[in-house]
Amino acid sequence: MTQERVALLTDSTADLRAGEAEALGALVVPLTLEVDGAVYSDPGTRVRPGLEVMTGEALRARMLAGSAPRTSQGTPDDFARHYDLALSRADRALCLPVASNLSGTFASAVAAAQAFAGRVRVADARAVSVGLGAAVRQARAWLDAERGPEEVAAAITGYGERVFLRIVPQDLRWLVAGGRLSRVAGTAARVLNVRPVIDVRGGRVEPIARVRGFHAALREIVRAFPADLEATVLHAGNPEDARFLAGELALRNIRVRDTREVGAVLLVHAGPGTVGLAGTPAVVR
Repeated sequence: MTQERVALLTDSTADLRAGEAEALGALVVPLTLEVDGAVYSDPGTRVRPGLEVMTGEALRARMLAGSAPRTSQGTPDDFARHYDLALSRADRALCLPVASNLSGTFASAVAAAQAFAGRVRVADARAVSVGLGAAVRQARAWLDAERGPEEVAAAITGYGERVFLRIVPQDLRWLVAGGRLSRVAGTAARVLNVRPVIDVRGGRVEPIARVRGFHAALREIVRAFPADLEATVLHAGNPEDARFLAGELALRNIRVRDTREVGAVLLVHAGPGTVGLAGTPAVVR
């Protein structure tokens, strides 16, 4: 019996580099950004016609110059275009969008799948950024082991609950602009040099600690890092403090699997200069 071919899709909030997505055989549905009244596309497999791609470097520069960008959810049409492409190469498809409780993008993915007569399965890994990228890697490993899309979808649901993701914003104005921190609290924190430690788990975003000093806050997330997870250092145009965080991990004999820049979603909400730490389970074959 011929093995069923299953395509894998995600969206640009997974923060997969182009080469990584290609190696995983994953199509990436790009979300969009609104900057100064104009709409741009996140990098992805099939950019919406007529849109220019906004790179992370360009987005940071616009934010530092005073722009207040907003992210927009993927539309059903965006997903349908990618489902068409996926099913031109495969018998069925499995899609892992950003966590359903973080964005309406998940609902768009589900709505688009209804037009494909059961050939597209959408699963809620309840993850974002490196956590969602790790879920895509795990799903690929299971699909390659000839597990069916229904079985993989069930197993990958809620994957984000096992992911450690904590970030420390360098400049609090972006949290204030996004409504995650009041203007009064933001002003007080700046005066006292207090930085919030933000936990992202299972699609929930919560400030869990307030620490005086940026480096002290980074040490706090290192102390909380689970030893059984693989470490990835994240930053938004701040390689110097990313190296500081990696050094703190080395002092605790924690090996850094990767260092990478955050994608548009974390950049827009946490701002340039943000540094974070992600921990993901090793891929199970």
